[in-house]
Amino acid sequence: MARKGKRRQFGKIETKINRHHGTYYQASYPTPIEAFAEYPRLGQRQYRNFDDATAAAGWLGAEKRLIDSGAWTPVRERERKASRSTVTFAEYAASYVETHRKRNGEPLREGTREKYRQYLRDHLNPVLGAKRMTAIRPADIQAWYDGMDVTKDGRGASIRKHVYDLLNGIMSEAATRPLDDTGATLIPTNPVQFRPPTPGTRHEYVIATRAQVQALADAMPPSMRLSVLIAGVMGLRQGEVLGLQRRDVELGRSPALLHVRRAAKDGTVNGHKANVLGELKTARSRRDIEIPAPLVPVIQAHMDTYTGNAPTALLFTGIRSHGIVSGQSIRNMFARAKQAVGDRSMDGMTFHDLRHSALTHYAQDGATVGQLMQKGGHTNIKTVAVYQQSSADADKRLSDNVNAELASAMNPAETPHTSASAVTPSVGDDDMADMVDALASMPLDDRVAVLLGLDAGRRSRVVALLPQAVQVETMTELFKVV
Repeated sequence: MARKGKRRQFGKIETKINRHHGTYYQASYPTPIEAFAEYPRLGQRQYRNFDDATAAAGWLGAEKRLIDSGAWTPVRERERKASRSTVTFAEYAASYVETHRKRNGEPLREGTREKYRQYLRDHLNPVLGAKRMTAIRPADIQAWYDGMDVTKDGRGASIRKHVYDLLNGIMSEAATRPLDDTGATLIPTNPVQFRPPTPGTRHEYVIATRAQVQALADAMPPSMRLSVLIAGVMGLRQGEVLGLQRRDVELGRSPALLHVRRAAKDGTVNGHKANVLGELKTARSRRDIEIPAPLVPVIQAHMDTYTGNAPTALLFTGIRSHGIVSGQSIRNMFARAKQAVGDRSMDGMTFHDLRHSALTHYAQDGATVGQLMQKGGHTNIKTVAVYQQSSADADKRLSDNVNAELASAMNPAETPHTSASAVTPSVGDDDMADMVDALASMPLDDRVAVLLGLDAGRRSRVVALLPQAVQVETMTELFKVV
């Protein structure tokens, strides 16, 4: 119910009754005619409610002064702007992580979201979280960046770059995404106004021989020995190994197959940190890998002893928790196993290096570029999107070579092979060394032409000996034609 408003020189104030039978005062005035050119959807009058008539009258006087001075903007626009000015970085960033989509329109993977939540929790919110988005300046961004913990030898630089990329994405969206049909954004410009250098690669891969992989496996706790063999012989990532279930192993077929379908990773359950099974690193990481024949009885014995009968039973479980093994746990076990083996040539080796060891051996056994990419679950060498199909003959040769060398490594009576970490020609291979030197100095097109004249096995061995930069550009070009 409304009562008649008191006539005023500018606008009017009406006394109204709300649904709870309380009184309030509604002040209003005609929308300035000139405003419709910029805001065509405006109503004919501007309104605001107050608890007392004095406040309503004061508001009308203030609105009249804004109109007279030419500084007037619509009431709702000012209210929205005032509301936006109170949004903190923590509030906006949390919404960004939950609702942001990739450029192709797909939502972020849950694993990516969890990683971003961790970046916010550990690195961004402690510094920027309480700040209003509209108050964050370039100096605040620089202060955050300079405050990230990076050692003189570069440790921490990689994580800082990842967190920087998230921060830049958050602030860029706030500066460009319209909040309404007027095109207004939360902040006028992105305060992230510098681009940090890309961190260099800190870790040098240590490549173990298959005999060394077997020795490391033997030094692991019995229930985890197979994890080293699967990573070091078949090239699975750490999370892929820990995510394997009984249903992923087909030993009764020929050849036996391992299906890579999921990965164990850090996550949250009911708001608490937990080990969870999640998506693979990329869609191309989903793959089927032939199990080398000497590994078949080893896998069977492991499953008979340590794996439950349910199809979803994990191949590897925590010794005490009997749940998903955490990444840190397996890295700790691997470090102790490495120490027990006592081979100084493996100093600095990580569990992830087992994967690189396996792929190196595949290459030395004659794997084509396409086979390496399929077995490793790579999308490409340098963001290449299409796999090269390998021939049946190449698959057979690769399988035979892997089976023969692995059987030798797993038999203690056999002499261990020379360490694959020393990727250099053996004595008597002077012609190989000369060829590598000559190829490295050739133009790319000529180098590729010579390599295409070699059989696949010799070509792979020669490419493996090229300097790293030359090797990458050569493999990238070979991938297009082989």
